[in-house]
Amino acid sequence: MEAIRTIERVTHGELHLQLPEAFWGKEVEVIILATATANEPAPFTKPRKSLRGSLKEYAHPERMAREQTTWSDAVSDAP
Repeated sequence: MEAIRTIERVTHGELHLQLPEAFWGKEVEVIILATATANEPAPFTKPRKSLRGSLKEYAHPERMAREQTTWSDAVSDAP
């Protein structure tokens, strides 16, 4: 499948494209997308919310040292 991508300026609501001979007589799909330019402001995006630190009130600092080996200890104790 051959594809052509080009940036063109729309003049008076019209767009003219000269297609290669390989496209002549064939059905083609035309997709029109406006490009972002320096004159247009960037679309507004919401800042991402994070849950980091939201559970720190439940932390037990004395248990944190054991966290590194907890999984291997639990698995090795299993029958």
